[in-house]
Amino acid sequence: MIRRNEYVSVHETRAQVTREKLLKAAIKLVNRDGMKQLTVRNICDEAGLSTGSFYNLFSGKEDLISYYLKYAFVPYREKALEESEPYNPVERILIIYRAYVVYCKDMGLEFVSGLYASNHNPFFDFLHRDSDDDFIIATVRSYIDEAKKQGLIRKEVDTDESLLRIAAASTGLLFYWCVFNGKIDLEYEVDAAIATYLRSIAIDPDTVIGLEPLETQGAFLK
Repeated sequence: MIRRNEYVSVHETRAQVTREKLLKAAIKLVNRDGMKQLTVRNICDEAGLSTGSFYNLFSGKEDLISYYLKYAFVPYREKALEESEPYNPVERILIIYRAYVVYCKDMGLEFVSGLYASNHNPFFDFLHRDSDDDFIIATVRSYIDEAKKQGLIRKEVDTDESLLRIAAASTGLLFYWCVFNGKIDLEYEVDAAIATYLRSIAIDPDTVIGLEPLETQGAFLK
């Protein structure tokens, strides 16, 4: 006899397999046809599943994309958190954003371009996102607050304004990365822009960042 907890476990395993099939199908379609062509029907056709199976798990394609964005970043964030342990809170902001840029590049140019074209809120509405659904902002907020406590950043600096400026720098450069078809040295440009801002709010801008800077191949890649 299968006990209830065993049934739930089997049910969740099957649901996860279905989610993965739908995710893989959606990513394949976006990379091939673009975000605007993505529909629940063609996702299901590509995955070989019924629309009923889709709606048992997701409310629509936006919900599927949100799920992907939330969980795809987890291994990048965990790696960044581990690597950032020896560094101060300001340097940790750079490390988590370095991971974020790699994550965006790994999603692919077509996929990220599609998110801009659809103005997908879970990706861009960083100030109103719940911390449980956050990719990066809740972590950066805690680093800014800790940096103030440690006397690394001026106490009068507004945390939400800092989050806005940092996120605007990264999303703006991501946008130009899409516009120029991936020909921008994204890692270096995002890192340099955020580092410049962090130094501008630091008590001692000359010493607050000891992290080795990234090497650049030039603003525009060949």
